[in-house]
Amino acid sequence: MEHLDDILPEWLLGTLEPARRNAAARHLDGCERCRAELARLTPAVDALGALVEPVAPPASVLTRLMERMEGPGRFARQAGEVAAFLDVAEARTRELLESMAEPSNWMPGPVEGVELMPVETGPAREGMMAAIVRLQPGARYPRHTHLGREWNLVLEGGFREDSGHEIWPGDELEKPDGSLHDFTALEGPACICVTVLDGVTSFEELADGA
Repeated sequence: MEHLDDILPEWLLGTLEPARRNAAARHLDGCERCRAELARLTPAVDALGALVEPVAPPASVLTRLMERMEGPGRFARQAGEVAAFLDVAEARTRELLESMAEPSNWMPGPVEGVELMPVETGPAREGMMAAIVRLQPGARYPRHTHLGREWNLVLEGGFREDSGHEIWPGDELEKPDGSLHDFTALEGPACICVTVLDGVTSFEELADGA
């Protein structure tokens, strides 16, 4: 990533979308120049906020905002992306995303802290297995081999592969046939991703009783 001059004001105003903000945060960790520019801009942005007299919003506004941020409707903006990923109609995808709020739709995963919700796919994914996977922060998905290709789309949270590669909301990860890895959910909100598998996975650790 080049220097962040063009997006630092958005960073300070809190208007960057999550994927771009996460990428910018990683850049700032290693770029002294951009950190200095951020420090230079901060007082000016803070002064802008002081010019506006705060007004308490109606309670109903806060309730609607929290529902959009934390309720099942928070995934609605990703419906088009998920629909294309699964090759299903967008209207059906919206129903699917909202159904994640129903606890009975989830089943236990291969280890504690991991849950699965099987989902349907369209003609382009015919014969493949698909599920929404939810990992609680710090949960580790056990080491496994892909006997076939796998595609992953992260909706919320994130995870880190054993190689150190991190996947964040909006990122896609494809694993080729024969690949071997494990991954751990990052701290923060639960990691929620859509997974499509054209084949099966072999859990070496579970087979060994680990």
